[in-house]
Amino acid sequence: MKKKWIPTLLAFGLLVASPLTFQPAEATSHAAAVTEDKLPANLENLMDITPEHQFILRNGSERIEVELLQWTLDHYGLETAVDGIFGPQTEKNVRQYQADKGLRVDGVVGTNTWAALYGEHDKPADPEGELPAELRNLMDIAPEHQFILRQGSARIEVELLQWTLNEYGLTTTVDGIFGPETNKNVRQYQADKGLKVDGIVGTNTWTALYGEY
Repeated sequence: MKKKWIPTLLAFGLLVASPLTFQPAEATSHAAAVTEDKLPANLENLMDITPEHQFILRNGSERIEVELLQWTLDHYGLETAVDGIFGPQTEKNVRQYQADKGLRVDGVVGTNTWAALYGEHDKPADPEGELPAELRNLMDIAPEHQFILRQGSARIEVELLQWTLNEYGLTTTVDGIFGPETNKNVRQYQADKGLKVDGIVGTNTWTALYGEY
């Protein structure tokens, strides 16, 4: 009698176990969702906080803000797992991103790195069209009261600088990050205008840039 029950018990055991085989597929589907092109709402909401008020992140941080960082790095082209844990791979990619953007390469996500990361989610200004209103509004500030910009600056005023350099004829990416390319073009512009060639955008350089309009 016992022998007759063995096949039946085995069959019953297989039926009970079979749903478990679908778990990996569900996990894969969930993991794929994080790589969608649209920034998830819970991460997009974090961008209501200005870069200077964001948490400073470094290796060992475990916060939802780390997911925003990782998602942005991943979509920038630096393959990064979006798991909310700032580990060695995330630090490596942060350092590469900072190097790409001409920022201080320290693996720490502070104000300037956050500003650059936020810029990845904004549509760059169109250098072929009319100066965007938010950039034109910056010109209500007199040149002598403008922010002094130099390599490493990450502000909306950098976009105005880059847009103007681009229109002047010095091809410059309009991303709000004052990196090596912007520095090179500022120096060329200063040389063209007979200004002190130091790569620093102060009153005299701002006056010349305003004059382009």
